[in-house]
Amino acid sequence: MEITPGLYIVATPIGNLEDISHRAVRMLNSVDMIYCEDTRVSKKLLNHYKIKKQLFVYNDFSSEISRSEILDKLMDNKAIALISDAGTPLISDPGYKLVRLCRQKKIPIFTIPGPSALTSSVVLSGLPTDKIYFLGFLPSTISKRKQELQKIKNLDATVVIFENAKKIHKTLEEIQNSFGDIEIVIIREMTKIFEETITDKISDVIDEINEKPIKGETVILFSTSKIIAKNLDFTEVENDIKKLINDLPVKQITNIIQMKYNLPKKMVYDLCLKSKETE
Repeated sequence: MEITPGLYIVATPIGNLEDISHRAVRMLNSVDMIYCEDTRVSKKLLNHYKIKKQLFVYNDFSSEISRSEILDKLMDNKAIALISDAGTPLISDPGYKLVRLCRQKKIPIFTIPGPSALTSSVVLSGLPTDKIYFLGFLPSTISKRKQELQKIKNLDATVVIFENAKKIHKTLEEIQNSFGDIEIVIIREMTKIFEETITDKISDVIDEINEKPIKGETVILFSTSKIIAKNLDFTEVENDIKKLINDLPVKQITNIIQMKYNLPKKMVYDLCLKSKETE
């Protein structure tokens, strides 16, 4: 099938090879060439669906020269697919640099949506989904990892971290040092036979891992809203509410206090109602 020249960002399975759309298979069959992170990994997918296309490498180690070569082919009216080892390209990989170049050169870009470890882990976690903060893979150095965790201390959101099973013990200890013995969710091997979701206090999860090490790619999730509430002096919040309660509507006070203290809106609203009742 003939398709429009341009860059096609194609989502591939995160585990189970059946988790790919008909459109994705059709596009991979139709493009002129496919760029991937690791040809050995992507070859398994292509062989499974009998897709006979040459694979080229584009990954974390690709240089500006590689992007220029791809750009030249796109400007020569080629249709090129960009895929990752698993899931949606550009989520924790360098694809955005290529997309940015294409935007600058007015080259058409198309997305073929599908599986994503980010969205799949959030819906499995049972944590709030209205605000999500994606940290991706934490930096390799301890100091930078601590800095990243410090940045989210006052954040009201569900935090998502990708981690390799070999490093998860260290990462959990760092999260515990920053936030205390909070409840955490770990999801591993999503959509595969041994998919597992663990929900427990960090200390208990660490004990479990010491007895039975986790294998495979994992996603760590936790909510910071309770952490903020635990560390906050509510006397100050309540005093601010009392100063405003007779002069402004509850909804407006809620917005003001929520923005000042970065607290969950429902929590602030309930405090406003309580204050109004005692007036």
